[in-house]
Amino acid sequence: MGLYIENIPVVKYVAVAGRNITISCPGVNEHSLIDTLIWKTTQTVAEYVNGLPLVNNPRITLLPDNFSLHISPTSSADTAEYTCLFNDRHSPEAIADLLVQDVPDPPGRPLVVSFTSRSVDLSWAHSQDARNAPVTNFIIETRVGENGDWNQVSPIYTKSNLASYQVTDLLPFTVYSFRIIAVNELGHSAPSKESYYFVTLREAPTGKPVTTIAHNTSATSVYISWKPPPPDTILGEFLGYRITYRTRDRHAEDVKEIYIRDSTVESHEIHNLETYTQYLVSIQVFNPEGLGPPTTVLVMTDEGVPTKPRNLSVLEITSTTIRISWLEPEKRNGVIHGYRVYYVYQNQTLLHLPILKNDAAQNSVFYYTLTNLKPYTDYRIIVTAFTLKYDGEPSEVSLRTDVGGPSPPKVVNLTCHSLDSLFFSWRIPRVYHASIDFYIVNYRNLEYEDTHERRLSANASIVESSMVIHNLTTNSAYEVKVRAATVSTVNPKKVVLGTYCEPIKITLRANCEQYQPPPLRHNPYVDQELVILAGIVIGCFGLLLIILAIVLWRKCFHASYDAGGQRPSERNDHKPVQSNGWKTSCDSNGIVQTSIPSEEYINGQQQAMIDRFHR
Repeated sequence: MGLYIENIPVVKYVAVAGRNITISCPGVNEHSLIDTLIWKTTQTVAEYVNGLPLVNNPRITLLPDNFSLHISPTSSADTAEYTCLFNDRHSPEAIADLLVQDVPDPPGRPLVVSFTSRSVDLSWAHSQDARNAPVTNFIIETRVGENGDWNQVSPIYTKSNLASYQVTDLLPFTVYSFRIIAVNELGHSAPSKESYYFVTLREAPTGKPVTTIAHNTSATSVYISWKPPPPDTILGEFLGYRITYRTRDRHAEDVKEIYIRDSTVESHEIHNLETYTQYLVSIQVFNPEGLGPPTTVLVMTDEGVPTKPRNLSVLEITSTTIRISWLEPEKRNGVIHGYRVYYVYQNQTLLHLPILKNDAAQNSVFYYTLTNLKPYTDYRIIVTAFTLKYDGEPSEVSLRTDVGGPSPPKVVNLTCHSLDSLFFSWRIPRVYHASIDFYIVNYRNLEYEDTHERRLSANASIVESSMVIHNLTTNSAYEVKVRAATVSTVNPKKVVLGTYCEPIKITLRANCEQYQPPPLRHNPYVDQELVILAGIVIGCFGLLLIILAIVLWRKCFHASYDAGGQRPSERNDHKPVQSNGWKTSCDSNGIVQTSIPSEEYINGQQQAMIDRFHR
């Protein structure tokens, strides 16, 4: 039997993984009469029984014309010897030997054999699967840092299938790792495991510090500050800075140096200098391998007016506060003792207290918050630096504060509307800014803690608003309140909420329309229209009383006197006196009052004074 199997012819099929292939059943064509048929490897692949094809793998199809086996798509797992047995035969006419070739297997983890400050030698293991096409070359992928991206550096393509390579053009004192991809004519393998991290050797720094500020602080000292060079130019452990300085008009050999062995320091003040003298100041970084190139600045010992603060920015705006930030002036021209913040609105200029530099600086950035401002008001903010001698140039910014929350709406009605609803109405808040965009009605059953909210779109031109609250429970007590809201003019996604009105309580019951609604507790303020009307009425009434009093006084109580200082009613005859055409006035309590000429009144007064003197 074994000899018989060995003599069975073999038909070879070669396929590429991912593509389709059709394997013909030896001895069967489109004219063959087939009762039963089975395709097998080490297990049954497909069958034809009772006129129906049976297939277990969705990638495999039994073609109806000639019972060929169609695989779509192929994979390396399909590699096997296939036999086709039909009409209860015990041996096939031929064996179909299928070889599915795929991309290479992943190489082994690459090993670091040796390295310098700029290169590394790699080696890795790779096994060639006989089923796959031969490896032609490799791709080396590089990652910089422990969390870097594999696409950050362009991949390296080797020119042969040799399992070693020297990678060059690396950066000194930098963390690297590598992984390998094998390549054959069918494609790329999956990446290998990455190599273990390693750090290239050091070199002397190549980067220069960047000077940010250099100026005098007194007649005998100068101040200099800087930013460190990029980290990838330090090329070793960052140990600190070397500062050298000399006068501009002296020899280069006459130089003094200062070592700062702290890489976090970014400023230094040099003392004991000559007054009003120009100095060349140089800064260098250093690591264990040596010094980097210097950055040199020219500084003169004296003092002047500071320039304006840099990058004056508005960080946050609310209805009552403005938070600002700025950087110190580009040229300080002396010791800056602080900053003055002014704000101008409605032609008024106000000064906030000076801000001391040491109290306000956070990582070289100054922050300040202006408080107790008015909502929705235009402001102009001015910031100046000052020294002991000079006030600096101003930096300005103009803006408007955000809207504030509206005051509570005034409830005008809360009544039953039906067995399960309430009618609720209110008037627009007395105080609001810009507009009223929403009303938020909050209500709850007093038997529960949970509340419900309804939001209504609003318009400031609508004085009175109302709504019906549905889906309530009969014979239950409810608490209802409302507040207004305005969309922020600074952040359109933010809604500024107002204050709720005082909660109103009501009991929802059957036939509630027959009951007088409970009295509403009014808001603390009264209607502005009623105040104005009452003021007008009171004012008119008071003015009318004043006019009436003046008329009565002039008409009824203006008494006249004769030349002797006696009233006409005191004369013996008690008769009205007609003198010089003056007319009598009205009678009061039986006394006739009249007027006399002014000459007689003056003479009478003088005579009365003489009589009193002689007495």
